[in-house]
Amino acid sequence: MERLHLGKHPTKLTVDVANYIQHHMSELITAEKIAEELFLSRPYLSRKFKEETGESLTDFILKEKTEEAKRLLRYSDKSLTAIGSYLGFSSASHFSRVFKTYVGSTPSEYREKHQ
Repeated sequence: MERLHLGKHPTKLTVDVANYIQHHMSELITAEKIAEELFLSRPYLSRKFKEETGESLTDFILKEKTEEAKRLLRYSDKSLTAIGSYLGFSSASHFSRVFKTYVGSTPSEYREKHQ
C-alpha cells in the first residue's frame, strides 16, 4: 500500500503506526489498539503522532482506509458493501460518508470515474 500521508522523513513511530494499519486494514482500528500494540499510552501516542504528522491519528487511519478503498474500487469488482465491510466500516452508509469526506465523491461516483 502506498504511504501518501507519512511525509518525506517519517519517524519510527509513524512507520510503526502505518505498518499496523496496513496489516490490520480489515479490522476496526482504534488508537487504543495501536497504542497497546506499540506499548504506549493512547494519549501519548495521539499527541506524538499529531506532533510528528500534523494530523490526528483518527484522520490518518481513515485516510489510509480511504486509499485502500480507492484501490479496491479501481481494480476489483467487489461491491461497495463488500469493500466497506472488508475495511471494517460498521455500515455501507458509514463507509460512503467517510469516503466522500476524504475523496469528495461517493464510492460509486469514484468507481464510475476511475474504471
